[in-house]
Amino acid sequence: VKSLKWLQKQQNKDGSWGDGPQNYKCAMTGLSLLSYLAHCETPLSEDFGDTVLKGISFLVDQGMKSPVISLVPQMNEVSYDHAIATYALCEAYTFCKQMDIPSIANLEQVVTKAVDQIMKGQNANGGWAYNYVTGWNVQALKAAEHGGIKPSRGEIRAALRKAAMYCRKTALPDGLFSYQENGREPRASLVGVGVLSLQMCGSGSDSTARKGLDWMLKNTNQPFNWKANNTSSNLYQHYYGVQAAMNRGGDVWKAYNRAFRDSTLGAQASDGSFMPNGFGGPGGVVQTSQNRHANDRIYRQCLATLMLEVYYRFLPGTGEGARNF
Repeated sequence: VKSLKWLQKQQNKDGSWGDGPQNYKCAMTGLSLLSYLAHCETPLSEDFGDTVLKGISFLVDQGMKSPVISLVPQMNEVSYDHAIATYALCEAYTFCKQMDIPSIANLEQVVTKAVDQIMKGQNANGGWAYNYVTGWNVQALKAAEHGGIKPSRGEIRAALRKAAMYCRKTALPDGLFSYQENGREPRASLVGVGVLSLQMCGSGSDSTARKGLDWMLKNTNQPFNWKANNTSSNLYQHYYGVQAAMNRGGDVWKAYNRAFRDSTLGAQASDGSFMPNGFGGPGGVVQTSQNRHANDRIYRQCLATLMLEVYYRFLPGTGEGARNF
Protein backbone atom coordinates (compact mmCIF):
# COMPACT_ATOMS: atom_id res chain seq x y z
CA VAL A 1 0.00 0.00 0.00
CA LYS A 2 2.88 2.35 0.76
CA SER A 3 4.29 1.59 -2.66
CA LEU A 4 0.97 2.27 -4.40
CA LYS A 5 0.68 5.59 -2.57
CA TRP A 6 4.20 6.49 -3.73
CA LEU A 7 3.29 5.57 -7.31
CA GLN A 8 0.16 7.68 -7.06
CA LYS A 9 2.33 10.74 -6.38
CA GLN A 10 4.49 10.00 -9.43
CA GLN A 11 1.60 9.92 -11.91
CA ASN A 12 1.84 12.58 -14.60
CA LYS A 13 -1.03 14.98 -15.26
CA ASP A 14 -1.97 13.12 -18.44
CA GLY A 15 -2.44 9.88 -16.48
CA SER A 16 0.87 8.32 -17.49
CA TRP A 17 3.94 7.34 -15.51
CA GLY A 18 7.59 7.71 -16.42
CA ASP A 19 9.61 9.89 -18.74
CA GLY A 20 13.27 9.71 -19.69
CA PRO A 21 15.27 10.22 -22.86
CA GLN A 22 13.56 7.49 -24.86
CA ASN A 23 10.09 8.05 -23.45
CA TYR A 24 8.81 4.64 -22.41
CA LYS A 25 5.73 6.18 -20.88
CA CYS A 26 3.38 3.49 -22.18
CA ALA A 27 5.46 0.68 -20.70
CA MET A 28 5.84 2.49 -17.38
CA THR A 29 2.11 3.25 -17.32
CA GLY A 30 1.36 -0.39 -18.05
CA LEU A 31 3.60 -1.60 -15.22
CA SER A 32 2.08 0.90 -12.82
CA LEU A 33 -1.44 -0.16 -13.74
CA LEU A 34 -0.52 -3.80 -13.28
CA SER A 35 0.74 -2.93 -9.79
CA TYR A 36 -2.66 -1.49 -8.88
CA LEU A 37 -4.66 -4.25 -10.56
CA ALA A 38 -2.62 -6.96 -8.79
CA HIS A 39 -3.77 -5.37 -5.53
CA CYS A 40 -7.38 -5.58 -6.80
CA GLU A 41 -7.63 -1.84 -7.29
CA THR A 42 -10.15 -0.80 -9.97
CA PRO A 43 -11.57 2.47 -11.36
CA LEU A 44 -14.10 2.26 -8.52
CA SER A 45 -11.59 1.89 -5.68
CA GLU A 46 -11.90 4.48 -2.94
CA ASP A 47 -8.22 5.44 -2.63
CA PHE A 48 -6.83 4.62 -6.06
CA GLY A 49 -9.84 4.58 -8.41
CA ASP A 50 -9.11 7.89 -10.11
CA THR A 51 -5.44 6.96 -10.47
CA VAL A 52 -6.33 3.67 -12.15
CA LEU A 53 -8.92 5.26 -14.44
CA LYS A 54 -6.52 7.97 -15.59
CA GLY A 55 -3.84 5.38 -16.34
CA ILE A 56 -6.24 3.24 -18.37
CA SER A 57 -7.50 6.28 -20.23
CA PHE A 58 -3.98 7.36 -21.15
CA LEU A 59 -3.22 3.99 -22.74
CA VAL A 60 -6.59 3.81 -24.46
CA ASP A 61 -5.99 7.26 -25.97
CA GLN A 62 -2.64 6.11 -27.34
CA GLY A 63 -4.27 2.96 -28.70
CA MET A 64 -6.87 5.02 -30.55
CA LYS A 65 -4.11 7.01 -32.25
CA SER A 66 -2.05 4.04 -33.42
CA PRO A 67 -2.27 0.23 -33.48
CA VAL A 68 1.08 0.27 -31.66
CA ILE A 69 0.63 1.61 -28.12
CA SER A 70 3.69 3.81 -27.80
CA LEU A 71 4.64 7.47 -28.00
CA VAL A 72 7.55 6.44 -30.23
CA PRO A 73 6.22 3.52 -32.34
CA GLN A 74 9.17 3.69 -34.73
CA MET A 75 11.65 2.59 -32.06
CA ASN A 76 13.29 -0.82 -32.20
CA GLU A 77 12.28 -1.55 -28.61
CA VAL A 78 8.64 -0.63 -29.11
CA SER A 79 7.74 -4.16 -28.07
CA TYR A 80 8.41 -3.12 -24.49
CA ASP A 81 5.84 -0.36 -24.71
CA HIS A 82 3.20 -2.22 -26.66
CA ALA A 83 3.42 -5.60 -24.95
CA ILE A 84 3.35 -4.23 -21.40
CA ALA A 85 0.59 -1.72 -22.21
CA THR A 86 -1.49 -4.47 -23.83
CA TYR A 87 -0.98 -6.74 -20.82
CA ALA A 88 -2.23 -4.02 -18.48
CA LEU A 89 -5.23 -3.13 -20.65
CA CYS A 90 -6.24 -6.78 -20.96
CA GLU A 91 -6.13 -7.11 -17.18
CA ALA A 92 -8.14 -3.89 -16.80
CA TYR A 93 -10.69 -5.06 -19.35
CA THR A 94 -11.14 -8.36 -17.51
CA PHE A 95 -11.55 -6.61 -14.17
CA CYS A 96 -14.21 -4.27 -15.53
CA LYS A 97 -16.02 -7.11 -17.28
CA GLN A 98 -16.09 -9.49 -14.31
CA MET A 99 -16.99 -6.86 -11.73
CA ASP A 100 -19.69 -5.16 -13.82
CA ILE A 101 -17.78 -1.89 -13.77
CA PRO A 102 -19.25 0.56 -16.31
CA SER A 103 -17.42 0.21 -19.62
CA ILE A 104 -14.60 2.63 -20.35
CA ALA A 105 -14.96 4.29 -23.74
CA ASN A 106 -13.01 2.51 -26.50
CA LEU A 107 -11.33 0.06 -24.08
CA GLU A 108 -12.56 -3.10 -25.77
CA GLN A 109 -11.78 -1.73 -29.23
CA VAL A 110 -8.23 -0.80 -28.26
CA VAL A 111 -7.61 -4.10 -26.44
CA THR A 112 -8.67 -6.09 -29.49
CA LYS A 113 -6.48 -4.00 -31.81
CA ALA A 114 -3.55 -4.28 -29.43
CA VAL A 115 -3.82 -8.08 -29.21
CA ASP A 116 -4.08 -8.21 -33.00
CA GLN A 117 -0.79 -6.32 -33.18
CA ILE A 118 0.91 -8.89 -30.95
CA MET A 119 -0.48 -11.73 -33.04
CA LYS A 120 0.75 -9.98 -36.17
CA GLY A 121 4.22 -9.47 -34.68
CA GLN A 122 4.80 -13.12 -33.79
CA ASN A 123 7.49 -14.69 -35.97
CA ALA A 124 7.22 -18.07 -37.65
CA ASN A 125 9.54 -19.52 -34.99
CA GLY A 126 7.08 -18.53 -32.26
CA GLY A 127 9.06 -15.60 -30.82
CA TRP A 128 8.85 -11.89 -31.43
CA ALA A 129 11.15 -9.47 -33.21
CA TYR A 130 12.85 -8.17 -30.09
CA ASN A 131 13.80 -11.52 -28.64
CA TYR A 132 13.63 -11.33 -24.86
CA VAL A 133 10.34 -9.44 -24.85
CA THR A 134 8.65 -12.81 -25.44
CA GLY A 135 7.69 -12.93 -21.77
CA TRP A 136 5.72 -9.69 -21.90
CA ASN A 137 3.89 -10.78 -25.05
CA VAL A 138 3.01 -14.16 -23.55
CA GLN A 139 1.62 -12.46 -20.44
CA ALA A 140 -0.42 -10.11 -22.62
CA LEU A 141 -1.84 -12.98 -24.65
CA LYS A 142 -2.64 -14.98 -21.52
CA ALA A 143 -4.43 -11.99 -20.00
CA ALA A 144 -6.36 -11.58 -23.25
CA GLU A 145 -7.36 -15.24 -23.16
CA HIS A 146 -8.55 -14.90 -19.56
CA GLY A 147 -10.65 -11.91 -20.57
CA GLY A 148 -12.27 -13.64 -23.52
CA ILE A 149 -10.68 -11.33 -26.08
CA LYS A 150 -11.24 -12.56 -29.63
CA PRO A 151 -8.50 -11.26 -31.94
CA SER A 152 -9.15 -11.08 -35.67
CA ARG A 153 -5.74 -12.52 -36.57
CA GLY A 154 -6.07 -16.10 -35.38
CA GLU A 155 -6.43 -18.03 -32.14
CA ILE A 156 -4.63 -17.01 -28.94
CA ARG A 157 -4.17 -20.63 -27.95
CA ALA A 158 -2.35 -21.36 -31.22
CA ALA A 159 -0.09 -18.35 -30.68
CA LEU A 160 0.75 -19.56 -27.17
CA ARG A 161 1.64 -23.02 -28.47
CA LYS A 162 4.04 -21.40 -30.96
CA ALA A 163 5.52 -19.30 -28.15
CA ALA A 164 6.13 -22.45 -26.11
CA MET A 165 8.00 -23.95 -29.06
CA TYR A 166 10.20 -20.86 -29.20
CA CYS A 167 10.93 -21.02 -25.47
CA ARG A 168 12.10 -24.61 -25.84
CA LYS A 169 14.46 -23.53 -28.63
CA THR A 170 16.10 -21.04 -26.27
CA ALA A 171 16.61 -23.54 -23.45
CA LEU A 172 19.93 -25.16 -22.53
CA PRO A 173 20.43 -28.60 -20.94
CA ASP A 174 21.54 -27.06 -17.63
CA GLY A 175 18.26 -25.15 -17.21
CA LEU A 176 19.41 -21.75 -18.44
CA PHE A 177 17.57 -19.93 -21.19
CA SER A 178 19.27 -17.91 -23.90
CA TYR A 179 18.65 -14.52 -25.44
CA GLN A 180 18.29 -16.14 -28.85
CA GLU A 181 17.70 -19.61 -30.26
CA ASN A 182 20.19 -22.45 -30.11
CA GLY A 183 21.86 -21.35 -26.90
CA ARG A 184 23.19 -18.01 -28.08
CA GLU A 185 23.76 -15.62 -25.16
CA PRO A 186 22.50 -17.73 -22.22
CA ARG A 187 21.45 -15.61 -19.25
CA ALA A 188 20.38 -16.31 -15.71
CA SER A 189 17.94 -13.40 -16.01
CA LEU A 190 15.92 -15.33 -18.60
CA VAL A 191 15.28 -18.54 -16.66
CA GLY A 192 12.16 -17.21 -14.94
CA VAL A 193 10.97 -15.69 -18.23
CA GLY A 194 11.26 -19.03 -19.99
CA VAL A 195 9.64 -21.06 -17.23
CA LEU A 196 6.74 -18.66 -16.64
CA SER A 197 6.11 -18.41 -20.38
CA LEU A 198 5.97 -22.20 -20.66
CA GLN A 199 3.60 -22.35 -17.69
CA MET A 200 1.32 -19.76 -19.24
CA CYS A 201 1.42 -21.59 -22.56
CA GLY A 202 0.23 -24.80 -20.91
CA SER A 203 3.63 -26.49 -20.90
CA GLY A 204 4.67 -25.99 -17.30
CA SER A 205 5.20 -29.70 -16.68
CA ASP A 206 7.47 -30.48 -19.62
CA SER A 207 11.16 -31.24 -19.20
CA THR A 208 12.30 -27.77 -20.30
CA ALA A 209 10.31 -26.04 -17.58
CA ARG A 210 11.38 -28.59 -14.97
CA LYS A 211 15.06 -28.07 -15.81
CA GLY A 212 14.60 -24.32 -15.45
CA LEU A 213 12.95 -24.76 -12.07
CA ASP A 214 15.74 -27.09 -10.98
CA TRP A 215 18.26 -24.41 -11.96
CA MET A 216 16.32 -21.83 -9.93
CA LEU A 217 16.25 -24.10 -6.88
CA LYS A 218 19.97 -24.85 -7.14
CA ASN A 219 20.89 -21.18 -7.52
CA THR A 220 18.53 -19.67 -4.95
CA ASN A 221 20.27 -20.51 -1.71
CA GLN A 222 20.71 -17.16 0.03
CA PRO A 223 18.87 -13.82 0.40
CA PHE A 224 19.14 -11.45 -2.54
CA ASN A 225 21.73 -8.73 -2.18
CA TRP A 226 19.74 -5.70 -3.25
CA LYS A 227 22.78 -3.49 -3.75
CA ALA A 228 25.04 -6.02 -5.45
CA ASN A 229 24.42 -4.92 -9.06
CA ASN A 230 24.54 -8.53 -10.21
CA THR A 231 22.02 -11.30 -10.83
CA SER A 232 21.19 -11.30 -7.13
CA SER A 233 19.57 -7.88 -7.47
CA ASN A 234 18.20 -8.10 -11.04
CA LEU A 235 14.51 -7.37 -10.51
CA TYR A 236 13.64 -8.28 -14.09
CA GLN A 237 14.95 -11.77 -13.39
CA HIS A 238 13.14 -12.08 -10.07
CA TYR A 239 9.83 -10.60 -11.24
CA TYR A 240 9.50 -13.64 -13.48
CA GLY A 241 11.22 -16.06 -11.12
CA VAL A 242 8.89 -15.31 -8.22
CA GLN A 243 5.83 -16.04 -10.35
CA ALA A 244 7.26 -19.21 -11.84
CA ALA A 245 8.31 -20.46 -8.40
CA MET A 246 4.92 -19.78 -6.82
CA ASN A 247 3.13 -21.50 -9.70
CA ARG A 248 5.29 -24.56 -9.11
CA GLY A 249 5.19 -24.48 -5.32
CA GLY A 250 7.16 -26.91 -3.19
CA ASP A 251 10.88 -26.52 -2.54
CA VAL A 252 11.54 -24.04 -5.33
CA TRP A 253 8.90 -21.66 -3.95
CA LYS A 254 10.14 -22.05 -0.37
CA ALA A 255 13.67 -21.19 -1.50
CA TYR A 256 12.60 -18.23 -3.61
CA ASN A 257 10.31 -16.92 -0.91
CA ARG A 258 13.13 -16.97 1.63
CA ALA A 259 15.48 -15.29 -0.81
CA PHE A 260 13.37 -12.37 -2.01
CA ARG A 261 10.74 -11.51 0.60
CA ASP A 262 12.71 -9.93 3.42
CA SER A 263 15.33 -8.48 1.07
CA THR A 264 12.63 -6.70 -0.92
CA LEU A 265 10.79 -5.47 2.17
CA GLY A 266 14.07 -4.24 3.62
CA ALA A 267 14.80 -2.21 0.49
CA GLN A 268 11.66 -0.09 0.86
CA ALA A 269 12.18 3.43 2.16
CA SER A 270 9.83 5.15 4.59
CA ASP A 271 8.13 7.04 1.75
CA GLY A 272 7.20 3.76 0.04
CA SER A 273 9.83 3.85 -2.70
CA PHE A 274 12.48 1.19 -3.24
CA MET A 275 16.16 2.05 -3.05
CA PRO A 276 18.35 1.92 -6.19
CA ASN A 277 19.80 -1.49 -6.98
CA GLY A 278 22.07 -0.89 -9.96
CA PHE A 279 19.63 -1.85 -12.70
CA GLY A 280 18.05 0.85 -14.84
CA GLY A 281 14.70 0.67 -16.53
CA PRO A 282 14.12 0.30 -20.28
CA GLY A 283 16.06 2.75 -22.37
CA GLY A 284 19.62 1.98 -21.44
CA VAL A 285 21.98 2.16 -18.50
CA VAL A 286 21.38 4.89 -15.98
CA GLN A 287 24.12 7.49 -16.25
CA THR A 288 24.68 8.34 -12.60
CA SER A 289 23.08 7.48 -9.30
CA GLN A 290 22.25 11.17 -8.81
CA ASN A 291 20.62 11.55 -12.23
CA ARG A 292 18.20 8.66 -12.45
CA HIS A 293 15.39 9.32 -14.86
CA ALA A 294 11.78 8.60 -14.01
CA ASN A 295 11.67 5.30 -15.91
CA ASP A 296 14.36 3.84 -13.69
CA ARG A 297 12.44 4.70 -10.53
CA ILE A 298 9.07 3.53 -11.85
CA TYR A 299 10.47 0.32 -13.33
CA ARG A 300 12.17 -0.66 -10.06
CA GLN A 301 9.12 0.33 -8.02
CA CYS A 302 6.69 -1.70 -10.08
CA LEU A 303 8.78 -4.85 -10.33
CA ALA A 304 9.40 -4.86 -6.59
CA THR A 305 5.71 -4.23 -5.90
CA LEU A 306 4.55 -6.93 -8.29
CA MET A 307 6.94 -9.38 -6.66
CA LEU A 308 5.39 -8.71 -3.26
CA GLU A 309 1.88 -8.88 -4.71
CA VAL A 310 2.44 -12.48 -5.75
CA TYR A 311 0.98 -13.38 -2.34
CA TYR A 312 -2.41 -12.12 -3.51
CA ARG A 313 -2.57 -14.84 -6.16
CA PHE A 314 -4.76 -17.51 -4.68
CA LEU A 315 -4.74 -19.52 -7.93
CA PRO A 316 -1.87 -20.11 -10.34
CA GLY A 317 -1.35 -17.17 -12.67
CA THR A 318 -1.59 -19.48 -15.66
CA GLY A 319 -5.25 -20.25 -15.05
CA GLU A 320 -4.59 -23.77 -16.34
CA GLY A 321 -4.70 -25.91 -13.21
CA ALA A 322 -2.08 -28.00 -11.48
CA ARG A 323 -1.76 -30.48 -14.34
CA ASN A 324 0.60 -28.08 -16.12
CA PHE A 325 3.05 -27.63 -13.27
